[in-house]
Amino acid sequence: MLKNQVKNDEKIVTDISTDCKKCEFRISSSERKPTAKSGFEECWAPIYKGSKSSFDRPLSFDVWYFDASSVMSEEGKYFADQLEETDFTTESRRDRQWLQVVKAKTKDPTPDIKANELAEEMNSWTYPLHFIDFETSRVAIPFNSGRRPYEQIAFQFSHHLVDKKGNVEHKSEFISTERGKFPNFDFVRALKKSLSSDSGTIFRFHTHENTVLREIRIQLLEAKKPEADRDELVEWIQSIATASEDHDEDWETSRPMVDLHRLVQNYYYHPLTEGSNSIKDVLPAILQSSKYLQDKYSKANYGSPKGILSLNFKDQVWISMDGGRVNNPYKSLPPVFDEVDFDKIDNMISDSDELRDGAAMTAYALMQFTEMSDAERDRLAKALLKILRARYARHGDDI
Repeated sequence: MLKNQVKNDEKIVTDISTDCKKCEFRISSSERKPTAKSGFEECWAPIYKGSKSSFDRPLSFDVWYFDASSVMSEEGKYFADQLEETDFTTESRRDRQWLQVVKAKTKDPTPDIKANELAEEMNSWTYPLHFIDFETSRVAIPFNSGRRPYEQIAFQFSHHLVDKKGNVEHKSEFISTERGKFPNFDFVRALKKSLSSDSGTIFRFHTHENTVLREIRIQLLEAKKPEADRDELVEWIQSIATASEDHDEDWETSRPMVDLHRLVQNYYYHPLTEGSNSIKDVLPAILQSSKYLQDKYSKANYGSPKGILSLNFKDQVWISMDGGRVNNPYKSLPPVFDEVDFDKIDNMISDSDELRDGAAMTAYALMQFTEMSDAERDRLAKALLKILRARYARHGDDI
């Protein structure tokens, strides 16, 4: 059947459902242009046209952590503004979900910030503030002898610092480019050195950094040839990473990392995020509503002596406007592989949206498995440092 439809160029009609939320052919409101086509809109056109709605009208399954299958199939509530407060039954999420619906019903484009609660939490922080971001990989065929398939490999981090006056600085970074060397223990040594000069609060976004540190702790403890500083490193990891109840771990964390994802979830909602708490959706929404950040980052002062100190950028402009709308800064990140001009790369990877498609993991794998010169390896490493450095470039100001 499929063969005939392709051969005859016939449209394949699929049923709409909550599975459509994950449709890779859906275009966001910020990306929608007259010349852009959306496979998602092809399928949903009858629903939208039947309600005389524009495709900017949020759908029921766009509501954060809401299972919309029953209200869609049984009650025909396809749109978020059709939902009622009684549709939300999970008490811990109800207020946040209903807030999103109210914003949709009233077409209110402004953010909701629980300023008092957020301020109370901020008062517990210790300056300077440290922001960390990791790049990691799990591969079926281990890069190093003696390692297991799909084992955690931590090969890069970026560390930014914000002082009490609000000055932002790219303080330190780490990247492992040596072929055949297991990087995790050097990774955590460098991270410990970067974060041990003071007792400032450490921030991560979601659970990834905490999970990686827990796994490196286990690798240290299980190593057949223990590292000379194993106990010191394990103790330090336990001082900032929280234990997992699911893995029979138990220790007291004296300097626990603060999860920015949790702060967003608890204290901030912007309609432009369309229910997402992902940093790639939250950051553009914050920039769109902050004149202060627009003014600050539309100047070529990122990576200048009198501006914001950077290890990898010089006079960088992060924010540009298009018709009164802030362009997503993630779209302005330099492509990793444009800075590496050799045929091996061209044959192995496309130049699509590399940041989201795992360019860092791919690049690290290439450095491990591919014969290349020191100059080629160095150019690839510099490109990766720019990407990770940019990801947390504005997080201090977001707070």
